[in-house]
Amino acid sequence: MKVSHGIVLLGCAALVASFWFATSDAGDAETDRQSATLADAISYPRQADAAGFARAALATPLGHSNGFGVLEATDLPHDGPRDPMARLVWRIHHEAPNTGWNLGAETFDACYRVEFDYYGTSSGPSRITCPANAAAITPPPLPRRDIPPGFAPALEAVLKHLPATVGPPEVRAALTSGMPAPPVDPQTHLAGIPPEVFVQVHGSDVGVALFARTGAGTTDCMLGHRVGGKVRVWSLSARDQRMELPCSAEAALSAP
Repeated sequence: MKVSHGIVLLGCAALVASFWFATSDAGDAETDRQSATLADAISYPRQADAAGFARAALATPLGHSNGFGVLEATDLPHDGPRDPMARLVWRIHHEAPNTGWNLGAETFDACYRVEFDYYGTSSGPSRITCPANAAAITPPPLPRRDIPPGFAPALEAVLKHLPATVGPPEVRAALTSGMPAPPVDPQTHLAGIPPEVFVQVHGSDVGVALFARTGAGTTDCMLGHRVGGKVRVWSLSARDQRMELPCSAEAALSAP
């Protein structure tokens, strides 16, 4: 049977084209695995914006490696929780082993695009061609918004030293002077943001709630009260907050 040279050439061209499209975006099974693991890792806790996802990525072990860089962090217009809200592009540099036996190994840069919605990844990570001459970006740091451990003994001391008869303004003034300032983060060199303060007074009983929104969908809560002359200070655990126990001065005042 005779085969036309044109058909042979066409078949070869198709094979070459297929090979080109399959290998034009650098990457391998290992960089695919690293990217999938990274995307899952930064999906929760939820982030408020693309810069938050970039910070989370750079805080991972892969993000700390010399061969990793975030090239793009873009906020996307969205309406509902299932709409993509942020897009990241990152680069993983793969260095060929410096041995005489690295047959088939090569040095390459693998780039990936991934989009996130409210619940996690909405698409990707997908291999893409690395943007030419793209420089890695570093999103600006944010101050911490949690409630530092030193706040518990300070709140207890403030409640113990309140006068027997006191009003909300006096309690707030005592908290302002008696609570420590949030410490400076040694990594970002930024002072923390003080938590919100809520006060409730009923006769000689006092309830105080300290509330901090630590991230998109995550909070920190510390409660304290002086009831019947006895002082108690405690924090709501993550389990308590998942059960939607209120972080309020009223809840602190009514607690046993």
